[in-house]
Amino acid sequence: MPKTTLIFAALLIALGLGAFGISSTRTALLPAYLGLVLALLAGLALAFNGARKHLMHVAAVVALLGALAPAAAMAIRAAQMSPLAFWVNAGMLALSVALLVLMVRSFIAARRAGTTAG
Repeated sequence: MPKTTLIFAALLIALGLGAFGISSTRTALLPAYLGLVLALLAGLALAFNGARKHLMHVAAVVALLGALAPAAAMAIRAAQMSPLAFWVNAGMLALSVALLVLMVRSFIAARRAGTTAG
């Protein structure tokens, strides 16, 4: 799961940097910040096999927060958002939810197999 998390982290970083390149606003970098945190956690999980399970659970919480933030923003003020802000939030939401779903499925499979999640 850490390698998959790194892929999603790279996609979030690309989304944030692309949005920043278009808009030059610091808030456009929010997906990149989330991606950096996920990349850090995934890198640590690859480096420290004994802590992999715990680090991936922390990454799942980060992915959950990464889904809740844009969902709340879109629910509250989608009509006032610029098209770029709307699509960046939608992309961050989609990537975070997809990663979270994959993580939960991995955790369930690992639990059923009697191994550590990862």
